[in-house]
Amino acid sequence: MAASCFLLSLLVLATSIAAVATMESHMAPAPEPGPSSSAAMTAVEAADACYNLLLPYVDSFHGSLARVARISAGLAAGQLHALSDELARLNLSGTGAGRIPDMALADCFNTVEGSDMFANETLGQLDNLVAGMKSKKDFELQRFLVQNRLSSSESILVDCTDGFHDAGDAAVSSPVVKEAIAGCTTVRRYIEITLDLTNNIQF
Repeated sequence: MAASCFLLSLLVLATSIAAVATMESHMAPAPEPGPSSSAAMTAVEAADACYNLLLPYVDSFHGSLARVARISAGLAAGQLHALSDELARLNLSGTGAGRIPDMALADCFNTVEGSDMFANETLGQLDNLVAGMKSKKDFELQRFLVQNRLSSSESILVDCTDGFHDAGDAAVSSPVVKEAIAGCTTVRRYIEITLDLTNNIQF
């Protein structure tokens, strides 16, 4: 997916003035990237998801890719927190598919909850990039910290999905597990978009 969201963000930046003039409300919720049957987004899916996610916020970019990434990260953080809450609810009732699927659900909840705890820290680091760093060394450190945290969160969501599949057919057939997998897939897309944007922020 590498360059697709970056290129789309440039298009959005270039057309922001015209887009804002025609938008009914720039604060409308961003359309949620839908679930995918594949492990990763195709280039077309990535471009569509990126464009739909960012378009409602074009008047907040002010020509800054760091601002685009920060807005994307805020949306991703909200999705991650909602997923953590949803997994907590599902974990209370269990999967209904047996002990091993229940363990996979509990593991997923615990790791997602842990990742959610660092979301505000990551947003603060992106705020630093938006404000501008005095040296390239400081800039690269802040960007690395954001990249590292986003990559870790993405890996956690991949591990969750893999853990459910490894738990067997009974697990992936469970409506509870299907809901958890769909949530992980959606949030992963938000994080992928944010990571793609962050990778392209320059000093």
